Amino acid sequence: MESIEIFSSKKKSFLLLIGSLIFVGLGIWFVLEANSLSDSLRKSPLLIRGIGVVSILFFGLGIYAGIKGLIANRLMLIISPKGLNVDPSKSMSDFIGWNKILGFNEINIHGTKIIIINVENPTSWVEKEENALRRQLMKYNVENYNSPFNISANGLALSHTQLKEKLNLYFNTYKS
Repeated sequence: MESIEIFSSKKKSFLLLIGSLIFVGLGIWFVLEANSLSDSLRKSPLLIRGIGVVSILFFGLGIYAGIKGLIANRLMLIISPKGLNVDPSKSMSDFIGWNKILGFNEINIHGTKIIIINVENPTSWVEKEENALRRQLMKYNVENYNSPFNISANGLALSHTQLKEKLNLYFNTYKS
């Protein structure tokens, strides 16, 4: 079998962009029409403007992320006969050989399915990480899920089921 490179999803970035544009538009409407909306909703115009400003700022970041996702075709995961690279764009050192992988678990957090990659000696992976923020995230994952690595298909160009099937196929084929 050949290596599989999995990229970020353009469709999901487009949906993020559209949704964010709608909420920024609503935020602008709240800011501009706060007085008339306050009468019909029986709320303070200041509260309505505040909600509008927060919406503009938060979903403005969504617009940025959506455009960035549409422009950049970001490599998110490499599945090869030798192992996995969980985030090749950040670090090529996140390569996990099949001989270090014990298997996969699945958890569900607020409706999002996440695949946990069970590895030998999880704390050694945390100690090797040089980036302080990523090390803290890995430490949190080890404390809560007994593994520093997890994958969600939310931002990927394939479904959770497809990702799980590919991981299990390669794991079962190349584990020895």
